[in-house]
Amino acid sequence: MQATRGEEVPSLYLSGACLYQATPYQTGPALVAMLVVLVGSILKQHSAGEAQLEVRRKRLDDIRLELQRPFEHEGRLLDLMTRQCELLKRLDLDKDEAGTVSVDTEELREAG
Repeated sequence: MQATRGEEVPSLYLSGACLYQATPYQTGPALVAMLVVLVGSILKQHSAGEAQLEVRRKRLDDIRLELQRPFEHEGRLLDLMTRQCELLKRLDLDKDEAGTVSVDTEELREAG
């Protein structure tokens, strides 16, 4: 147990693998009662932490399984992307405007 002094009232901490802060009290019996409650809550907090950890591990396993599955619409997506590329080429939308202007200018010079 550590005691540190702030501006007026000392702050009390129980430290180990975790750090527990006890609210300071003016009287000794109230402080002892608070520390007893605090020590009694350690097992409950530990159990809650283990349960939360188990839930998160299960969720992580579920996510890993989901990532291993193939994308169910992959074929359709590839078809649509191929079609989009074909349309861009037909409409000359795959060129930037500066490139298109220079091509048009060169064609006019050659024609003239």
